[in-house]
Amino acid sequence: MRKRATTSLLLGVFALGLLAGCGEGNVTSIPSESPTSSQSQEESYEGPYSVRVQAIGETTITVSNTVQLRSSATGTSQRDVTWTSSDPSIASVNERGLVTGLSEGTVTITAALVIEPRCKDSIEITVLGAPEATSVTIEGGDEQQQWVGEDLPLSVSVLPEDASSIVDWSSSDEEVATVSAEGVVSFLSEGEVTIMAASHDAPSVSDSVTFKVGKGTFYSNLGSPLWDISHQADEEPYVELPEGIDDGYHSLYFANVLSEKYYAEATFDMQTITSTWVWQGIGLGSGLSETDARYFIFSPRVEGQGNDYNKQIVKDLPNETWPAITTRSQIWGQNGLDDIDYLNSPVKIGMLRNGREHYWLINDRVMWYDNSAKYEGIPTMPILVSVDIPCIVTDFMVTTDDEFIDAKLADPAYAKSFYPSNSDIVHYQDDSNIVFSANNVLCKDNKASSLGDKAMLVGDFTVEFDISDVLLNHAHTAGFTGIGIGLSRYDSADNVESFFVGKSSVQTDNAKNVARFVSWNYQLSMDDPLAPYSYLESSAPVAEELTSTHHVKITRTIADNISSFAMEVDGNPVEFDVKSNQYAEMTSRYTGAYLLWVCGEYTSGTVSNLTFTSGLTA
Repeated sequence: MRKRATTSLLLGVFALGLLAGCGEGNVTSIPSESPTSSQSQEESYEGPYSVRVQAIGETTITVSNTVQLRSSATGTSQRDVTWTSSDPSIASVNERGLVTGLSEGTVTITAALVIEPRCKDSIEITVLGAPEATSVTIEGGDEQQQWVGEDLPLSVSVLPEDASSIVDWSSSDEEVATVSAEGVVSFLSEGEVTIMAASHDAPSVSDSVTFKVGKGTFYSNLGSPLWDISHQADEEPYVELPEGIDDGYHSLYFANVLSEKYYAEATFDMQTITSTWVWQGIGLGSGLSETDARYFIFSPRVEGQGNDYNKQIVKDLPNETWPAITTRSQIWGQNGLDDIDYLNSPVKIGMLRNGREHYWLINDRVMWYDNSAKYEGIPTMPILVSVDIPCIVTDFMVTTDDEFIDAKLADPAYAKSFYPSNSDIVHYQDDSNIVFSANNVLCKDNKASSLGDKAMLVGDFTVEFDISDVLLNHAHTAGFTGIGIGLSRYDSADNVESFFVGKSSVQTDNAKNVARFVSWNYQLSMDDPLAPYSYLESSAPVAEELTSTHHVKITRTIADNISSFAMEVDGNPVEFDVKSNQYAEMTSRYTGAYLLWVCGEYTSGTVSNLTFTSGLTA
C-alpha cells in the first residue's frame, strides 16, 4: 500500500508540472479549494507555447524613471505579446514593454501571448519615491517668435537628477496656444502666451517660457532652415535667403494650404548671383515634401555660364534623374525670357493649380502649363524655391478662393496654346492666327511651340489648319522648304515627326509643291543630312500655288500598338510614294503623346483656324 501511494503522489506532482509549463517558473500556486471556472482556465494552460519576461536593468525604480522589459516566447514564431499593469496608478507599461514609475508601491507587469492570452508571464516592479525637484528648466523654447498653425515640442530637465521628471504643463491663454501632457504646444491664434511646466510633486518648482504668436504665410518647420522668415508678418513683410549660405535647393512652404486648387505668387529681388551653373534660379513649386515636389524656376543669364540667355525649366524632386519633363520644359531666351531685366527690377513668379493642371507665370505672363498625372487627386502645398541665389522675397500671397482662381482662369492668357520662338518674326496672339514673317530661318527657330502641355496630343488625334500667303525661300536648296507642323514626342523631346507643304530638294522635279512626312532628330537642324531618320514625300503636287488658302488635315490612329498617320490637303488624301528607304512608312511603333508646334522651314506665311483634338487624356 505504501508503494502505490508514493507512485500516486509522483504522478500528481508530474501533472502539476505540465499545468505550469507556460511561465517557466513563475507559477501561480493552486489553492486547495476548487477554483472558479475562469481561474481554472487561466491556470490550466497546457499548450505548446511558453513566455518569459525579463527586466533589462533593476526591477526597483524611482518615480518618473523607467525600466525596459523584454519578453521571449518559444514554441511559435508569432511572439507578439500584450503588456498590462496590475495598477496603472503605480506604474504604466507601453506596447514595447517600457515601464514608467508613477507613484510609490509594488506592481505586477504581465506579458500575454497575443495568439494565446492564457499563456503569460509576470514580473514584479517596485517603485520608490523620488526626492523632490529643486529646479525645472524648459528646453526647446528658445525661439520666442512662433506661428499660427504650427506645433512645438518642449521638454524639461529636472534637478536633482534622481528627482521625478513628471511635470504638469499649462497655458496662460488656451485661445492662443494649448499644451499637451507631453509638452507639445499647438499655436492657434495671434497673441502672446506663456507656457508653464511645474513639478508634479513640488508644484512651486516651475519654469515658464513666453511666445509671441503671429499669423505667418510660411511654415518655419518645413523646407530649408536657412530662410529668415522672422519678418513675414511685419507691416511690410518679407522673407530672405541671406548671402553667404550654401549653394543648393532651398525651399519654403506656404502655410495652411494643402489643396488641389490654389494660386500663389511672390516677387524675388535677387541679391547676388555667383554660381555659374546653368540652372540656378528662383521660382515656385507644388509638392508634398523635400523628396516629392515639382518646381518651376526662372534661371538668369550669368557671366561665365557660356551662354547669354535667360532660361526657365521645370524639375522634380528628388533630382536623381533628368526626366522628360525637365528636357521638354527648357526654354532658352524665347517667349520673352530675354526681355526680363532681373538686374534692375524684381521678378514676379506666379503659380496656379487647378486639379491636375499647373500654370506657371513670370511677371504675370503664362510661361508653362503642366497637365500631367503626377499629382492627380493628391492635394499639395505651394512652395517658394531658390536654387543657389540669395534673395529677398516680397509681395507673397496664396489663396484657395474659387472665385479668385476662376477669374484668373477666365483670362484669355490662360487659354493660349502656344508661345512664339521669336516674337520679332513669329506673330502669335491666339490659336486662330499665327504669322511667320521671315523665310530665312530654320523651322526650330521659326515656330509657335506648345505652351507646356497645352497642345498635347494623346491617342487618336486630328490636327487641322489653313495655310496662306506662303513664300518659300528658293535659295534654300537643302532638304525641304515649306510650312507645317512638328510633333515632339512627349517622353523623348528630341524625336520629332513633322508634316510640311512646300518644295523638296531631293526630287528631280523640285518646282512642284509637294507634301513631306519626316521623322528626325531635333538636336540637329532639319536640313542636316544626318537629321532625318526617315522621310516620305508625295511625287504628285498637292497645290498649284501656295499664296492662296489651302486646308491641311493630319490624323493619327492607333491599332495593335502601331500609329498610322495620314494627311489631306484641300480634302484630297496625300499619297506618299517617294521614300528615303524601302522601309519608310507612314507608321510608327511610338503610340505615346506628342506636343504640337507650328513652323516654317525657310518659309514665311500664315497659319490660321488651327484646331486639334485628342481621343484620350494623358
